[in-house]
Amino acid sequence: MKWRRRHNGITVEIISILYVVVFAFTGLTKLMEGDRFFNNLNNSPILPDMVWLSYIISWVVPTLEIVIALLIAIPRTRLKGLYSALGLMIAFTIYVVGIVFISPYAPCSCGGIITLLSWPQHLIFNVGLIILALVAIRFLKKGPPLAKEFIQT
Repeated sequence: MKWRRRHNGITVEIISILYVVVFAFTGLTKLMEGDRFFNNLNNSPILPDMVWLSYIISWVVPTLEIVIALLIAIPRTRLKGLYSALGLMIAFTIYVVGIVFISPYAPCSCGGIITLLSWPQHLIFNVGLIILALVAIRFLKKGPPLAKEFIQT
């Protein structure tokens, strides 16, 4: 029992670090390359052709990513952050599914390291992150690791 709880805790920590890195990096990249992100949204074949919507999304999405990264980084708010990350990843995945299977053309990719991925690879990456969020949420809901055990090892 103690062994399982400790390893569940380590798994949650690793998944949390991964999410903090991915969300903070992509959020900051989208803010720093704001014009590029806005243009990609504005030229998206999936989103409605409304400049104001692209403008709002170009600020809201990176801000949300950074806020969620902070929520996950703080142990007290980690579960809320993981639920928020799960919701945002599901929304991103729906968008990527639209690009891969419905869109007549694929626009430029996202910023950062994800630019190296094709849209189908991006879809697999997103599904992987969704699965990891579900695992972390499940482990966190089972209970936090025992503090003594986690610190001693």
